[in-house]
Parts: sequence; C-alpha cells; structure tokens
Amino acid sequence: MFKVKELLLTPELFENPIFRIHLRCFQLYGYVASEEQRQPGLALVRCCVFTASIWLSCALMFTRNVLALSYEQLSDGATNWATAVQYFAVSIATMNAFAQRERVVVMLRGAHADLQRLMLQADAQELELLLSTQRYVRSITLLLWVPSVVAGLLAWLDCIYRTIFLPQTVFNSAAVRRGEAQPILLYKLYPFGQLCDNFIIGYLGPWYALFLGVSTIPLWHTFVSCLMKYVTFKQQLLNRRVRQMNVRTLWCYFGFITLTFVTLPQVQRLTSRRIKPAELNYWRLKLCATFVEEQQQIRSFVHQIQQLICVPVMADFIIFSVLMCFLLFALMMGMPSKIDYFFIFIYLFVMAGILWLYHWHATLIVECQNELQFAIYDCNWYTFGLPVQKMLQFIMMDAQRPLVMRALLVDLNLRTFLDIMRGAYSYFNILRSTQKY
Repeated sequence: MFKVKELLLTPELFENPIFRIHLRCFQLYGYVASEEQRQPGLALVRCCVFTASIWLSCALMFTRNVLALSYEQLSDGATNWATAVQYFAVSIATMNAFAQRERVVVMLRGAHADLQRLMLQADAQELELLLSTQRYVRSITLLLWVPSVVAGLLAWLDCIYRTIFLPQTVFNSAAVRRGEAQPILLYKLYPFGQLCDNFIIGYLGPWYALFLGVSTIPLWHTFVSCLMKYVTFKQQLLNRRVRQMNVRTLWCYFGFITLTFVTLPQVQRLTSRRIKPAELNYWRLKLCATFVEEQQQIRSFVHQIQQLICVPVMADFIIFSVLMCFLLFALMMGMPSKIDYFFIFIYLFVMAGILWLYHWHATLIVECQNELQFAIYDCNWYTFGLPVQKMLQFIMMDAQRPLVMRALLVDLNLRTFLDIMRGAYSYFNILRSTQKY
C-alpha cells in the first residue's frame, strides 16, 4: 500500500516550468498531493474513486455495445465502439499510473531539483533553451487537448440545448429502446440510459464520463511526453557543454558536480587566466567525470520512463492500430452523418497523435544520444593532454551504446509509427476488398 508521506510534493514543484500544468491536474485527480494540503490522505481516496469511475464507464459502454441490436449502418456504431475502446485504453493507462505513482514522484523530484539548479546558475543560452522547452511542452499539450475539448463541448452544448428547448428528445430512453427515436449526441457516445432508465446513471453519468475522457486521455499522454522532452533537454545541455569543454565555468555547472571538492582558492585560480597545463588537465578530467555521471543519470531516467510506459504503450499499439483500421472502414463503407464524420476524424487524429508523441520523442532521445559523439569530436580534443584524450575516448565509446526505448516487444521510433500507419491502412484495404465480394 502507498504511504501518503511518500507521495507528497513540495509546493515549489507544482510551479515547475515543464510539469506545471500536468501536476495541477494530477493534484485535482488525487494522483499527487502537496505538503501544504491539510488532509493529503483524501487525495488517495479521490484517486481511487477517479480510477474506478473510468473503469465503470468503460464497462457500461462495452455492456451496452454488446447488448445492442445490430446497426443498420456500420458507421452508426463506429463512434460507440471507438469511444468504448478508447476508454479501455485510458483505463489501462490510469491503472498503471495509480500503481506506479511512487516511481513518478521520485522522477519528478529529481527533475525538479535539476531544473532549480539550472534556473539559479545557468547562463543566458541555457535559460533560453529551457524557455524553448517550456514553449514546446505547452504546444504539444494544446495539440492533443484542443480537439478533445472541442469534441466534448460540442456534445455538452447539444445536450444543454435539447434539455432546455427540446426535452422530449432527451428523456426518451423507452423510445430509443423500441427503435422509435434516436438518442442525442451525448447519449450516442455514452449510452448509459439504455442500460438503466435512471436520472443519475442515464443523464448525469454521460456528463461525468465525457469529462473523464476529455481531461484524462490527453493529460496522461502529454505528461509522459513532457518527461521524454525533459530527457532531450538534458541531452542538449550535455552536448553543448561537451563541445565547449570550458573548465573556467566548471564551478557554476548545475546538476553536474557538487562543490564539495572545490575550495575557494581553487575556484579563484580556475576563473583566472593563469592556469598551469597540469592543473588544466586535472580540471578537464574532473569535467569529463561530470559528463560521465550526467550521462548515467540520463540513462537511468530513460529506463524509469520505459518501465512506466511499457504496458500502456504496448496496449495502445495494439488497440489503436486495430481501431484506426475499423474507423477507416466504417468511414468509407458506411453512410455517416456530418457529426459522425467529425467524431471519427477527431478519434483518428487523437489516436494518431498519441502514438506520434511517444515515437517522435523516443526518436529525439536517440538522435540527441548520437549527437554526443559528434560533440566530443568537436571539442578540440587534439589540444588536450593525453589523459584527457583517453577519457574522452571512453566517453565516446559509452555514447555509442544505444539508448532505445521499448514498449515490451515494440521499439519506439518513427519507423515503428509509420509501420503502424501502413499496417492500419493495409488492414483497411483487406476489409474493403472482402466487402466487395
């Protein structure tokens, strides 16, 4: 069982420039708690309720689709099944997040400590790199959140309008069961009322389920993308410092070393212009040691991310590839309405966007890892002493080890993403060819 004290985060961490938006949402859902909260134990209860409600919504949607009569058009049930399957995928992700909350908290604390040292001691170029990373994180969050919010608002507004002006088209569960009436948009996506003619389950249930989907689906995936972007940010800093190889700024490097082995006279000599060659080699070796330490920390952080996402990403790989094929088939072979076209397009965009986020950022991590070798070669190594050259050679050999992320049996890279897209389209062509006969 979780210990509440182990999951508490400092108030400063909720203002982290990279994870700020996601941490505030996680605090709302109870996945993390602040040390300033009066009753942080309630966060664990709220998280359990939140996770259970997602699974309950998923079970209700699957139950209704299984018990439903055959659809006249394939496109009629496409959005129902797509919604249910997406909830099944996000249910796996939320359960995984619940089970690995302690791992996430440890990762966040380490990342926040590094970023705090950066903001206090970094130069202008490093701060600009941090700001560009912050802008990038906001962009990818909006990229996935905006379509989900737009689709949710459309369903909510349709329900509000009909509830006020056309109530006979809203509270019509009996007529829908007899096939005499069509449910409104919100009830097509979340048909709880056809299972239970109850106001709380049949009316308020879809409202709450839609809120869960709109907020949870983009939240978890963009948060993992932020963790992966943080890794590339650390790699870019490391590559920049390896290229500079400037021992005069060794004392102010954030996150690479501690000043416990550096005395004030040594710092004064280090920042002066009178450094003997032997002393210069000594400090360069110290700098190389910090590079090795930072590279090991990056590898450890990537391993933690991989352990965090391997199960849900593997599930998304299987579920989304099949679901995209099914939606394309329903779109081409059925006769969907304009609203069905809109929701099918949103589903395809969101599913492709989720897969792209993982595979794209995993590719960036590999590319930044490969750039480290070129950074070592560009640091004027031929002017250094022989011990420093040998140390750089060992660092380059270590940099040649691949830093590939995997989701159980699947490598995360753009080639795998393109294979998923091609596979979904190939399955669609097979289904379309069989439909002709």
